[in-house]
Amino acid sequence: MFGFAKFGVGVSWVYVSIQQYGNVPWYGAAGLVVIFIALLALLTGLTGIFVRVSAFRTQGTNSITIRLTGCLMFALVWVLYEYARTLIATGFPILDAGYAVIDTPIAGIAPIFGVKSMSFIAAFLSASLVSGWISLATAFTVVLICGLLSFLEFTEPGKSYQVGIAQANIPLTKKFEMARTGESLRIYSRLTHELPPSDLVAWSEAVFLADQAYMRALLEQIRKTSNHAAIASGYIESAESQRFNSLLVSGEESSNYRKIRLVPYGEYVPFRSLLALFDGVEVPHSDLSESDTGTRSLRSGSLRLAPAICYEASFEQDVQRAVKSSDADAILVVSEDAWFGDSLAPHQNFQMARMRALEHGRYLIRAANSGISGIVGPDGKVVVKAPQFERTVIQAEIYAMNGSTPFSYGDFYFIVNILGILGISTLWRIRRPSH
Repeated sequence: MFGFAKFGVGVSWVYVSIQQYGNVPWYGAAGLVVIFIALLALLTGLTGIFVRVSAFRTQGTNSITIRLTGCLMFALVWVLYEYARTLIATGFPILDAGYAVIDTPIAGIAPIFGVKSMSFIAAFLSASLVSGWISLATAFTVVLICGLLSFLEFTEPGKSYQVGIAQANIPLTKKFEMARTGESLRIYSRLTHELPPSDLVAWSEAVFLADQAYMRALLEQIRKTSNHAAIASGYIESAESQRFNSLLVSGEESSNYRKIRLVPYGEYVPFRSLLALFDGVEVPHSDLSESDTGTRSLRSGSLRLAPAICYEASFEQDVQRAVKSSDADAILVVSEDAWFGDSLAPHQNFQMARMRALEHGRYLIRAANSGISGIVGPDGKVVVKAPQFERTVIQAEIYAMNGSTPFSYGDFYFIVNILGILGISTLWRIRRPSH
């Protein structure tokens, strides 16, 4: 029941992309979404069963040690549950508990262990609320320690760059028709020329359908007439009888990135065979290919960028690998949140992007067609943000950040979690027998 409620509300936006843009009848779209939510709810339910079975072992005891151990076990199991959701199909890490506390003192631990560590503390604090005052005092002590950790600075600013974002707000239903007629190009060109000369101007995800050579020539033409050092744009790339969701940076040198993770129901369709039950059903651009090149870096002059396209920014491991492999100065995210309308999705995606900036102590640039576009500082705070559903431009100064946060080196939270399970299991064996 909890899983159905959590995901039924939290990922209700999946229905919009299927029904509104996939031409699926409302009952078909609702059925597909219910199946999807049911799988996520089942995993949530299995987690609850595991915690409950463990709780039976300590019934009848009021030992402080046992209560604290129970809170730790709940928090550890919760984090394993969140990690397991990243393994379903291409993964679905939406609604991790840690995102809910990004604006609290708990965020101080994010640059060390990442969002999953924040989920751990949130779960531990929640369990402590019903486990007595000593457990609660312990939890608040942990929160205090996290608050003190927020004063640590793992990265420091280096060279400054002027970065602009063009938010075109082109209706999704007309997007590719306008791209074919040249209207999209005129809009992006006008917005780009409105910006003062910048080191980088970012456009959104999937602006055009083109091959790489054509896209490079197009961006190069606008770059030269607008006096910007580089322009970055997402596009649907045609290559080798396949189509990729790609991101191209055109400047003194050009670099291209192809998306590695695809969006369920957006770029690939789980349970596709069920769609055959409905005549005329077609989910646009749901036949994209995953990149197998493993390239996770882009360059804009001297600025090294860790790329992520839309959904990828929700996977902390993927962004971590991109930052580490490219020795990135900043993170660049392009997105197309119009697929989900005026729903929770754009706000969730922007919140997750903020977390990626905080985890790595780097500026993050996010360009989205209908919003939310913005630039986030290395502390996870918003530097500048464009209003949703408006055609506009924004610009801000960012800094190439030197140094690395502990989280940038690897997935420490998973290692710590396994060690924690082993430690708790040992405590469980030596617990005071219940009567």
